[in-house]
Amino acid sequence: MHNPQDLILAGGVFLLLFFSALFLSRIKVPYILSFMLAGLLGKLLLPPRAEDILILFEYAAVILLFFFIGLEYSFERLINMKRLIKPGLLDLFLNFFPAFILSYLFTKNLLFSLVIGAVVYPSSTAITAKLLMDYKRLVNPEAELLIGILIFEDLVSIILISALTGITLKGEADTLSLLRGILAVVLLFALFYLAKGLSQRAFDYMDRKISEDLIPFFVLGFLLLSSGISLSFGLSDALIAFLLGVIVPEGSKTFEIIERSLSDLRELSIGVFFFMFTFHAKLNFDFNWWLLFLLLILSISLKLLSTYWGAILYGLGKRASMRASLSFIQRGEFSVIFASFYEPTQSMAFLLVIITASLGSFSFLSAPKLSQRFFPKREKKGSLPTPPS
Repeated sequence: MHNPQDLILAGGVFLLLFFSALFLSRIKVPYILSFMLAGLLGKLLLPPRAEDILILFEYAAVILLFFFIGLEYSFERLINMKRLIKPGLLDLFLNFFPAFILSYLFTKNLLFSLVIGAVVYPSSTAITAKLLMDYKRLVNPEAELLIGILIFEDLVSIILISALTGITLKGEADTLSLLRGILAVVLLFALFYLAKGLSQRAFDYMDRKISEDLIPFFVLGFLLLSSGISLSFGLSDALIAFLLGVIVPEGSKTFEIIERSLSDLRELSIGVFFFMFTFHAKLNFDFNWWLLFLLLILSISLKLLSTYWGAILYGLGKRASMRASLSFIQRGEFSVIFASFYEPTQSMAFLLVIITASLGSFSFLSAPKLSQRFFPKREKKGSLPTPPS
């Protein structure tokens, strides 16, 4: 017989997520941030065993997130992202390496520094995409650049996660573990690319022969099984999930069924993941506050600089470039995922995400007015109008 206390706890968690997001959305707080704050409240209200009840959602969240990211791409589309290479590399070098070097100078801990560099590097895909949609700025010229850099960050983050998975399973950071992780990514990409013809025939068969109602069971089961097997071999479950998403043909019926049937489960799992991050993270804040202060300065100023400079290289004007840079400083889901690899980084990562997500949301709203003020439109020159007779 089911334990009624388990049902009560599960229901309490989902209602806590609902009400925290509902009330905080009134003051423009992003959902990701509200879910993390709900986790803090859950620490006070709920017993620790709530974690055991919802643990499958927590595990499935990262897998589903990367699978749906993979659905947006094909191998050909990944290869053709040439115009974004310069802005993407600039974003990587200015946001990952300075934070990594600063952390290493303070701690002399290679794994800590790698994780902090990864935490600081990517902007939040979820927060940025939602803000672009909510405030109808997808039509602006900088939207294409921001989405492109987010894609680039997604791909680099997958490589970093793959490397960190191998390092943390081994228990220590070294150059060989990092190179092994990168090599695993390259080999898996090559393997999946060679297998794409076979996968096309498999999905054609599924479209013709298998009932729509059964496809979500197969896809979700195969996705979780493959991710679990990859982890048992020391490979990244996120990487496998991403590549499985890539090989789903975009025009297939299976693709449409997956998006329709599993997208709600993805959103549910991601909400639980962010709740669980703060719910079971050991947030003791026993760290070097000067390091946090300097990382905040770096994470904000260098993201502003790299995005502005990247937008100029991309071919945007000064006003659009400034609007882009002011819209991109928020960190979110990837930062939390990276912090989950190494417990000593979690308190610092939590504050970095909370502060940059809050400032980033405000900065996003202020970006059009500030860019207009710094780069006002020039009046068109011409002859004065003839006065009325």
